[in-house]
Amino acid sequence: MKLPILPALLALVLAGGVRADETLARDLGEEVLQLPVRLPGGIHAMTITVYHPSGPGPHPLAVLSHGRATTPAERARPSRVRMLDAARYFVRKGFVVIVPTRQGYGASAGGADPEDSGPCRDKDYADSLRPAVSEILAALDYGRRLDEVDSQRMLLLGQSVGGISTVAAAAENPPGVMAAINFAGGAGGDPASHPGIPCAEPQLRRLFAEFGAQSRTPMLWVYTRNDRFFGPEYTQEWARAYREAGARLDYRLLPAFGDNGHLLFADGPDIWMPLLEAYLGSLGFRQPDIPPRPAPNGFAALNDSERIPYLKPEDRRDAYARFLSSPFPRAFAISPDGHWGYAHGGDAAGRALGFCQNHSPSPCSLYAVDQDVVWPGGQP
Repeated sequence: MKLPILPALLALVLAGGVRADETLARDLGEEVLQLPVRLPGGIHAMTITVYHPSGPGPHPLAVLSHGRATTPAERARPSRVRMLDAARYFVRKGFVVIVPTRQGYGASAGGADPEDSGPCRDKDYADSLRPAVSEILAALDYGRRLDEVDSQRMLLLGQSVGGISTVAAAAENPPGVMAAINFAGGAGGDPASHPGIPCAEPQLRRLFAEFGAQSRTPMLWVYTRNDRFFGPEYTQEWARAYREAGARLDYRLLPAFGDNGHLLFADGPDIWMPLLEAYLGSLGFRQPDIPPRPAPNGFAALNDSERIPYLKPEDRRDAYARFLSSPFPRAFAISPDGHWGYAHGGDAAGRALGFCQNHSPSPCSLYAVDQDVVWPGGQP
């Protein structure tokens, strides 16, 4: 399936796209733009969220592609896709990050749905992938033209339908793309009515073989043993077809994750971040991804909120209490001007620092991680 690369004229950008009630992530240099993309039916104004690292460029670029919810109402929430955890990871590694919200999602949900591949017994996956590929390549084309971007050091990454769309986009061999990453990529899955068994699976296998025959872009594919959309017997066959067609592929089948491994990318950053760190390091992207955890220093007992510096009394009492009641992994960060942030779950330390930094012009530091006080300014 050969897909045309968009002409350069579509790299024109229009301003706008942020609701008045939205708070942008200052720690990630977040901005929102409208990018014209030619799709069936005419020009579509696609919302793109762009994240900028600090420091001088040129920076590598990562284009991240989201999955597909089942219903139009689910695809309408939120009004744009941000992929904050993944964006924070890549920005920490020095990447400019672009997240396109494709047509049929966010603010454009409920109208035209160019990614609808038809009923289960009559799928047309090739046709449904073309719009997504056009949107990914348009975002990539916009990013490579930014002065801060190194157009020879770019990556594509996608999850679920965004994953198979990334495989299809990589098969176009866009210049400057060093590698592409597919998390749980596929289409036609339904964990409720046919768990683990995608619709019209032979058609998917043929498509992956076609993409493999075209692609010269190295790829990493990450799947799990308990993916309730695409079972491992299918993803292994797709990998075999893709590789045997001549493509370069590193296929990883990870152990079961939670109740549905399809959600690993959204809910398991502490699992996939180290995996990506090793893979990206092999490509030469060696800037550390995870903020180092300071050693416990005995500055104060974990529960002694009165010893926390900088914070207002009510923040010591209320915000820190919420941190103490959170499950592991968890982290609490503070800044010299009295701001704070806390998080629990995957990438807790990175997110806590980010939440703090979003409100503080001063550098934030970790105060506590899990059950230890680690504040670097503290002395026993």
